Amino acid sequence: MHKRLLAFFAFALLISLFSMPQVSLAAPQITVDSSAGFQNKVKYEKGLPLQFTVTNQGSAFSGDLVLSYSETYSLGAGLAMPIELAEGETKTLQIASSGLSDMYYTGGPNDQSIFLFEGGWEEGESIAFKGSKTIQPSYYTPMTLFVASLTDNQDRLLPLKQIAVPASEGVEVFHLNQLKGFTLPTEAQAWDMIDYLVIDEFAYSDLPEPTQQAVLQWVQQGGHIITGSSGNMEAELGNLSGYLPLELAEPIEVSVPGLEKSVPAYQATAKEEAETRLKSGDQILAATQPVGAGSLTQLSFSIGDENVSGQKGYSQMLSKFFPAQMAYNHSMGGQSVLDYMAYEVGEVNELFESFEVSKPFILAIIFLYILLIVPILYIVLKKKDKREYAWFIIPAVALLTSVGLFAFGAKDRIGNPQIQQTGFFEVDADKGLKGYYVNSLLSNRGGNYQFSAPPSTTMTYRMANEFSGAQPYLSAMMEKGAASNQMTLRDMRYWSVESIMGQTYIEDSGNFSIDLEVAEEKITGTIRNNFPFAVEDVSIWSGTRLLDMGSLNPGEELAVDEKVQADILSPAAAIGQSYGYQPISDLEELDKARRQTLLSTSYEQISQSGKTPYVIAYTKDAIVPITLENQRASVESVHLIAQSFKPELSLSGDISLNADAFTMDLAGASNGAYYDNVSNDPYLYYMEIGEYDMTYTLPEDIELKKASWNELSVATTGQTLAVSILNLDSGEYEEITQSNQKFTDNAKNYLSAEGTIKLKLKMSESSGNPEVIVPKVKMKGVIAP
Repeated sequence: MHKRLLAFFAFALLISLFSMPQVSLAAPQITVDSSAGFQNKVKYEKGLPLQFTVTNQGSAFSGDLVLSYSETYSLGAGLAMPIELAEGETKTLQIASSGLSDMYYTGGPNDQSIFLFEGGWEEGESIAFKGSKTIQPSYYTPMTLFVASLTDNQDRLLPLKQIAVPASEGVEVFHLNQLKGFTLPTEAQAWDMIDYLVIDEFAYSDLPEPTQQAVLQWVQQGGHIITGSSGNMEAELGNLSGYLPLELAEPIEVSVPGLEKSVPAYQATAKEEAETRLKSGDQILAATQPVGAGSLTQLSFSIGDENVSGQKGYSQMLSKFFPAQMAYNHSMGGQSVLDYMAYEVGEVNELFESFEVSKPFILAIIFLYILLIVPILYIVLKKKDKREYAWFIIPAVALLTSVGLFAFGAKDRIGNPQIQQTGFFEVDADKGLKGYYVNSLLSNRGGNYQFSAPPSTTMTYRMANEFSGAQPYLSAMMEKGAASNQMTLRDMRYWSVESIMGQTYIEDSGNFSIDLEVAEEKITGTIRNNFPFAVEDVSIWSGTRLLDMGSLNPGEELAVDEKVQADILSPAAAIGQSYGYQPISDLEELDKARRQTLLSTSYEQISQSGKTPYVIAYTKDAIVPITLENQRASVESVHLIAQSFKPELSLSGDISLNADAFTMDLAGASNGAYYDNVSNDPYLYYMEIGEYDMTYTLPEDIELKKASWNELSVATTGQTLAVSILNLDSGEYEEITQSNQKFTDNAKNYLSAEGTIKLKLKMSESSGNPEVIVPKVKMKGVIAP
């Protein structure tokens, strides 16, 4: 009877449980949508904006949205964004990343790269969500020209899609303020993927102050702006107005080279530091003002008015202001500067001084130990009849000696973490320093280490093993703040080494005052150090030669009087050697290796800024604005500082120019025409089968109108390459049949009005060795006084 009643009550309880309303467990129910760049298009090796739309249909959520991203195979990190969502709330987050790519450490693009951590990424729990688990934009190479605009009517700028840019891989145009659901970024890093920003009679001054500041910082760090002119330019351009290169006066009608009809414009004069880019008679039509490492170009007429942009030839005329900004990094195998630095500089920078105790000191300790243990200890214990004490005295002394030797050798590693900082910087027109750095940390304990840097300094993590299979966010995490950003190196092991890398821009840092003249194969003048830090090994970099000048304290000046054995200084050429896999035995060799890797790595970057000689020097000050938080570190630095210059020339009479004096450019002219500068010799290349265009350009300092040329020679190294030269008189290429072919009576027929000599190279299947020395030119002539 009791069993039946018990069974009845149990059954009734079970029925009531199913029939009663169920209270669901409260939990966030989140959906994430994501996009990258502009219209979900991004460029490899460039900073970009990321946008996330997050919707919560469940209970309130407080935590972090984390993106685990790769910039290249060797660089990546996590990017954490704090977010709080009430039930039913939707938020859009925009944040800048220093880069994004489809190069993955793990299984491929299907791996999850977006995570939600309730309670924060440090101690919170990863939760499931719906929507985007990865970001999958369209990727473009650095050779693709990205042009953005700010305009009230995008139809005014339709011709931008037809601009022709030599050496580019196409043009992508984005009308930023016309993009649906897109907010203009407030971080300079987000604008990095843009090569040119076109402002067309747009009220730029009405943009929020953070957006204007981001645009200005982007320009200072290497961005380029093109704008037309209107009647109220000063008011329209907000914080950019002080950098306008033209002083506008009365409206006029003017003929623009390349356009069929005259257009309304303004009388204009170029400001002192501006470079005139386009003229019609005496009327200046366009000029460019340097702004930090970037520029602002102003046309004296409207860019988008229909009576201008609707004319035939407009796109061709406008193309002159959009030269390709990126060149394929042939000496780096096509890698980005940071990716190349990860190996060439990073490998060396992560070498710290080993434990070291001098041999004489060790021998003295051993001698004292033997002296104490054998005669003294034996005599003392025997006298006191306590010889059994030797059983614990001897091991105790041995242990104390070992601990003492260890502590003496490792004293630097025990007290504080150690940092080695290596980088190179180029001085810009506004005395700013733009460059790249590697910051390597040797830990003195296990755990997290946090670095802080201003927004003008990017930070990314150098993966020690690109095939480790670990998600980048597990190794390093970036968090953005209003005034500074933080990167946390996670779970470092005791006495391990990890590195942060990035770009940085340092405003108003100083420069070199360079007053040099070349005459009669000598260079004379002065170099003054206007930096707030000392520099050493000041050198003039001309061709592959470094002319050592000495060291300079802040404010000091040195006199230069050196033979150069040339009538002009050659542009800086590749120099240095790789130390990535070479053994380094002592600190002196380590310092030399760090400097050599900086020389070889910096050349590709500075060579794109101009074809000139440079003054370079090294500083041991830790000038990169990156600091280790909550702990004092021992910092040891070496940075290369480079500044281009054009010496005064006294050219008259006979002149002879070797190949090093010219600017040399090489480009593929057929499908599959791949080439690579395979050594520090600027003329040694690996070349695939195909045709190539080679151009030698005379130095800008030579006034072609005053020069007459009586000999041109082209030197080749055998039959590996078929070489021909363009005869401008006939318009045909002529084959070079001799190893050192000379043109005397008709030398001028091969030199264009712009000072260029064009060669055609052909590599065929029968050519044999794919590594070849490309042709070299030499010219002789007379310069009129």
